[in-house]
Amino acid sequence: MHTTSTGHQHVGTKGQQTAQLIKTAARTVFKRDGYLNTRMTDIADEAGKSPATLYNYFDNKREILHAMLEDFLSRVLDQGNPDQQGVYTSESLRSAIAVFWRTYTEFLPELVGITHAASVEDEFLQAWMQIREVGVKQIAGRVKVLQREGLVDPELDPYVAASALSSMLEHSCYLWLGMDAGGIGRPGSDDEAIDTLTYLWSRALGIE
Repeated sequence: MHTTSTGHQHVGTKGQQTAQLIKTAARTVFKRDGYLNTRMTDIADEAGKSPATLYNYFDNKREILHAMLEDFLSRVLDQGNPDQQGVYTSESLRSAIAVFWRTYTEFLPELVGITHAASVEDEFLQAWMQIREVGVKQIAGRVKVLQREGLVDPELDPYVAASALSSMLEHSCYLWLGMDAGGIGRPGSDDEAIDTLTYLWSRALGIE
């Protein structure tokens, strides 16, 4: 059973499949038109369903985006424990950044959508802050380990440092993937983007 934030219940395989179809259609429309410009009728057309069918599952596009973000958060939580205290190596750091890059790419319509929605709707700003907190806690745990090993200044607040590092990663993904912007400074490939971000993080954290 899947329950949206307002209590719609999608019982059985067919109901779950229809809910997933609607979310898939919304991803396409959000990517094509942008979240702020999307209408429920646009999603219905893309899904090949009547608007009435959509409203049986979701009251509005905000609910659809919330459901999509729940899927994203489930993926993030599956990828690691926020309290993980392992030590970063150059290899594990690159792997972690590559996972984030690939996940951002996979969930691009949702993440660009919440960025746009957060600029005009406080509920999405708070939702994004909650999602972001998962990653910040994980990074802060690694910073604490490096501080204990004498590789990072012990006076540095690990959560502020983690937030700054996370911001660099998030905004780079948004700029290079979400905005599809050209111009100077755009990496030529995924590997170049991941390698550059890994280098900057490594230097900041004193990882050889």
